[in-house]
Amino acid sequence: MKEGDTYEAAKKAVAKFEDERVQHFYDSRQAAGRAFARSLGYADNIVWDFYLFYPLQSEWADLPPQPEIYMHQLRNRWADQARLFEKDALAEKFSETMQSMFP
Repeated sequence: MKEGDTYEAAKKAVAKFEDERVQHFYDSRQAAGRAFARSLGYADNIVWDFYLFYPLQSEWADLPPQPEIYMHQLRNRWADQARLFEKDALAEKFSETMQSMFP
């Protein structure tokens, strides 16, 4: 999404965050971001720096389902600014969301 976002840069980033429960991939065509954007009603955009939380019983089809809760870090006008959280507020919202959805 930014200059310098390359396959090589992605490989370096993966090395900083290794966890067997996490799957990493590089999407040069931004297909995932476009699909998430369509599912959220932002069809002409690409979703990135979004954090989406789905109930355990969510069913995935051609497009991702609607998340129960989502937040982001974009100041773009198209992104719902009521869902913009940064720094401490983002960490607090993450914690609150995890506790409410997965007690």
